Amino acid sequence: MFENKLTRRQALKVAGAAALGGLAATTFGGSRIARAEEGDDGEEVELKILMGEFFFQVEGQEKNAPILIPAGKTIAFAFKNVGAVEHDARLGRGPFTSGGDFKGYNEYTAGGTDGSFMALHLEAGQEGELVFFIPEAKKGEWELGCFIPGHYAAGQKTTVIVE
Repeated sequence: MFENKLTRRQALKVAGAAALGGLAATTFGGSRIARAEEGDDGEEVELKILMGEFFFQVEGQEKNAPILIPAGKTIAFAFKNVGAVEHDARLGRGPFTSGGDFKGYNEYTAGGTDGSFMALHLEAGQEGELVFFIPEAKKGEWELGCFIPGHYAAGQKTTVIVE
């Protein structure tokens, strides 16, 4: 299905195996959103997300539509860069700028506060995964964004709701 796949070690050096999960559509503020569902074992959730100029898109949903994910689960975000240029993916909140460009988030759902643990960088055509556990304490509204210079400002971000 996806080609040029990066290994988890190349992407983030994180462990975990992806269990197949499903998606269900629902509405939030009048927009269709993707809802992550539990895998067969009830432990891990997988979402397939396309990224490109300048969007994130769960397969079968609108570009930059909000995404619902459960707290207290291991989440496997499987990304594919379908764009013509490089993109990255970070999950956090409180974007900050430096020198006029957006540089990252002030808070991340997992990993270090500098975002080093929660960043995935993909060249055009590549794919990779972010696999991590989201604790119950991280419930609330987050954001998935690309911080390649100019991309976040161009709208490459979407709301992620941890419920």
